[in-house]
Amino acid sequence: MQEKKYTLKEILDSVMYITKNGTVKKRIIFDKSALGGMGSKWIIVGFVLLPFLVYVAIFNAKSFHYLGIAQAIVLYIVLLVVAMQVVVGISYLNNKKIMQMITPSWETYFPSVELKNVLSSGATPYVDFKKYYAQALQKGLQEEALHATLKKDFKTMQEEHKDLYEAMHRAKKNE
Repeated sequence: MQEKKYTLKEILDSVMYITKNGTVKKRIIFDKSALGGMGSKWIIVGFVLLPFLVYVAIFNAKSFHYLGIAQAIVLYIVLLVVAMQVVVGISYLNNKKIMQMITPSWETYFPSVELKNVLSSGATPYVDFKKYYAQALQKGLQEEALHATLKKDFKTMQEEHKDLYEAMHRAKKNE
């Protein structure tokens, strides 16, 4: 099966969003709508509705009559824990699926830059990526110009964090 090639803008829109004041933030739940799927807003709406649905299922007249107050409260708490696990599981699977979808296209644009390092909140040479991406968006750059600018910015970030970049490169070679 041949993988679909996504544009750079589609890739970045699925993992980042722009706030009203123009700063770029990483999405907690990646958005598949930029790639032609269900948007993360619908997943979030489902997560918000989940506790209310559990409440309605347990505290309706019929269920409550059989359970009683103590068992209903305990069951509600237990089901909320299960609901939190569902939220974490769905978020993880959604993000993992989107990363699998966009990584091949990302590698055609930036073969020497791992997308996981760009999205990492830890110490990587690309820690300033959001700042550079926001600057490119403020200039109104589109596909080819955006790609060229980000390519240059990746080189700049690698030079700014040369020691970390070289250490990561050596560690990757030793694996």
